[in-house]
Amino acid sequence: MRTNQLVPFGISALVFVAALASMGAQEKTVDQGVYTAAQATRGAKVFESQCATCHREVGGVAPVLAGDRFTRAFGDATLQTVFTTIKTTMPRTAPGSLSDTEYTDIVAHLLRLNSYPDGMSELAVPDLPGIKIPGQTGSLEFALVQVVGCLAQSGRNWTLSSATDPARTREPDPAKDDEAANLDALPAGSRTFRLQQVYGAPTGWTDQRIAAKGFLTKTAADERITVSSMRVLTGRCPN
Repeated sequence: MRTNQLVPFGISALVFVAALASMGAQEKTVDQGVYTAAQATRGAKVFESQCATCHREVGGVAPVLAGDRFTRAFGDATLQTVFTTIKTTMPRTAPGSLSDTEYTDIVAHLLRLNSYPDGMSELAVPDLPGIKIPGQTGSLEFALVQVVGCLAQSGRNWTLSSATDPARTREPDPAKDDEAANLDALPAGSRTFRLQQVYGAPTGWTDQRIAAKGFLTKTAADERITVSSMRVLTGRCPN
């Protein structure tokens, strides 16, 4: 049995960017990394100074803009709706008093607060109408996800079988030790995913439980993950 270790997969940054680019041809969503980490950090500072007094768990007079409440409010809407809502209602005593850049940074902060991944380009006002927030149905197509399953090879194709349902993730890198331990404890699932951009695996990984991350796509025949990283877990798959 192999112990936990990172996979030196050779999935280059160029491949990762190519996966993003190919999905850009589809309807763009916030799952595709539409803001930068630095922008969200700026937005968090503005939010803390201008908005957090009202939007807090205890004692706030306005709803917390995270989780199910955020999805109920903005699911299936574009980021233009989020931006306009914020600009016309916040800060409570002076709506519209911040700059468009500051409001856009707040949008980026809210996306990070709701576990949507960051990317390489800052969100800008002209981008807002063309970027959609997934609805309450929680479609994960084209999202960066993580699954756990049994690694197998059939011809030139690699698959994960007995896999868990895909879960949204913000990090494309392999799971760290504490996260891997939790993933190892998950029961086997019933899904099967074809793995894209996988050209080989280290000796001993076949028939081992694997945590894979990547972008989820669907075809008429199967579900696929364009892999960004994989990590072997301690559990083995049944023969």
